[in-house]
Amino acid sequence: MEKSGKKISLQKQKKQELIDSLAKDFSAAASIYLLDFQKITVLQDNALRLNLRKKGISYRAAKNRLVREAFKKSNITGLDAYLKGTTSIMLGTAEDPMLPAREIVEFHKANPEILKAKGISLDNSTLKGSELENLAKMPGKNEILGQVISLALSPGANLIALIKGPGSKIAGQIKALEQKLETA
Repeated sequence: MEKSGKKISLQKQKKQELIDSLAKDFSAAASIYLLDFQKITVLQDNALRLNLRKKGISYRAAKNRLVREAFKKSNITGLDAYLKGTTSIMLGTAEDPMLPAREIVEFHKANPEILKAKGISLDNSTLKGSELENLAKMPGKNEILGQVISLALSPGANLIALIKGPGSKIAGQIKALEQKLETA
């Protein structure tokens, strides 16, 4: 009896460690993607995991009950309804919360029936999996910053061009006059 009691206690401890690990990951993530991975083969899964790891995206499968407990622990609401069937989780970072969406869409190009998005949490908002395509089209944080900087700098560049324009015309006319005088 004691052996089986220790075994159950050990299993409970391992489950609790997994819940704690998931809750910690969820709290640190800027986006959470719940996916149905039912039709994925081992080879496809390994290739996907390797690709995601290179890009810094966390991806793992977990039992729905454990994920639900981790959501409670990390105060994440709205995703419980999507915890049915097989569930894998992809986490986006604050640097680019839409990167997992782009990677899933890219994966779908070669494997259209695999890895269906069930639900998405982004900035404490819950989205249906069908919104994945729209998220994938959104620019990342660095792209948005580049656009903002470009917009901020463009009036200054235009002003400099306007200031330099008349001056360069005068300089060009003086140079032409100087060359004309030299030849004469």
